[in-house]
Amino acid sequence: MFMSNASSPLLAGMARLKSYVRKRMRDPDGVEDVVQETLARVMEQEQRQAIEHPLAYAFRVADSVILADVRKGGQAHRLGGELDPLELVCDMPLADEVLDYRERFARFEAALARLTPMRRRVFRLRHVDGKSRQEIASELGLSLEAVKKHLVRAMADLAQALEGDLDTAGEGQQNNG
Repeated sequence: MFMSNASSPLLAGMARLKSYVRKRMRDPDGVEDVVQETLARVMEQEQRQAIEHPLAYAFRVADSVILADVRKGGQAHRLGGELDPLELVCDMPLADEVLDYRERFARFEAALARLTPMRRRVFRLRHVDGKSRQEIASELGLSLEAVKKHLVRAMADLAQALEGDLDTAGEGQQNNG
């Protein structure tokens, strides 16, 4: 049986997770389905990347599972009939998506910090400040070829450090377009 790093904290917090879901649904028959879907999503995410706080992440995923169910029009009665499902529809990303983006951004910042100071500065001037290669060369007293070399190596270093994130992002773009 596959045991991830998230398994132990999730199993230890199972009663809390069920209670959390039960309070939000008010339908005891649907709690197990939501908890099962939540655990499946957390374990799937754990295979892609380490989750620092699996139980806290599971609470956010559970909210997303409940909301997704309401958005689909299924089991709206599980919310106790107090909320109109249309009131819950929002263009904002789901909680698990936000957490995923934040974790990926933190990994990007860490990878950026590992670049040499000059390479990081050239990368920022080009990709954050939007300066041309020629402007960067003039500002830093470098040749145009040196600027190009720093940019190429920065991109290669970042791509290597973020290999799994780039694969995931590319799959999402392929599916959308």
